[in-house]
Amino acid sequence: MGDEPIDVAAVVEARAEQILSRASEELARAHLAHYEATGRGPTEDRLRALLDLLVGCCRSHRLSPAEEYAVSLAADRRGSGYPLAEVQTAINVLEEAVWAAVLEDVAAEDQGYVLGMVSTVLGALKDRLACAYVAQITSHDTPTLRLDYLFAGTEGLVGPS
Repeated sequence: MGDEPIDVAAVVEARAEQILSRASEELARAHLAHYEATGRGPTEDRLRALLDLLVGCCRSHRLSPAEEYAVSLAADRRGSGYPLAEVQTAINVLEEAVWAAVLEDVAAEDQGYVLGMVSTVLGALKDRLACAYVAQITSHDTPTLRLDYLFAGTEGLVGPS
């Protein structure tokens, strides 16, 4: 990787159709009851919306849109009877499709940066989604994962005791 950071949003965006095709096929193979009942068209629209969100977060270098989306996604999917595991699987399928596209098409020296950013965005989304599901079930707020504790480095923030 050179002095300039990789434009992760552009990398993912350029491979969007490949990623969406692979994710849609893998999600169909997963045989998730609620996604099968919804149908392929709406499911593909949801995958596209999630990929667009990922691209937007990578472009802006902000996690808050993903975290906000996760809260609304939890309310919508839980309200429609989707188990958390099915929703998490759908997100994982998209993430795996992104990983496959990056590993196939991106120079080896750039893969770590691209995959790190993608996984950070989707990891934050999945964490917030799980917390929101639990909060809805228990009527208690659940603390989210403190990414700053994990990524501050050895001289950074000190995590909770």
